[in-house]
Amino acid sequence: MGLGTCYDEKKTGWDLDRMEEDKKRFYRQFARFSAIGLEMGLSVAIGLAIGFYLDRYFQTKPWLTIIFLLLGVAAGFRSLSSLAKEIDKRERKK
Repeated sequence: MGLGTCYDEKKTGWDLDRMEEDKKRFYRQFARFSAIGLEMGLSVAIGLAIGFYLDRYFQTKPWLTIIFLLLGVAAGFRSLSSLAKEIDKRERKK
């Protein structure tokens, strides 16, 4: 929603409550979408770290690193998928 939708001609001015709601909605969406990259990166990094340290402990280089890296990637895509479902559900409500 742009600022044009917040202008109310009947009140002959800007609808400040509506602008405040739009601003809050924007920041919520911004925070959620910003978290996507963080979730993906952390999932992969944590999987990689766990695999690396388990490989060192069990001396199975590089198999556990590869397995846990793939699990981290899968966890990242799972969180991305849940976000897509959440957005789809919200859009269908409107």
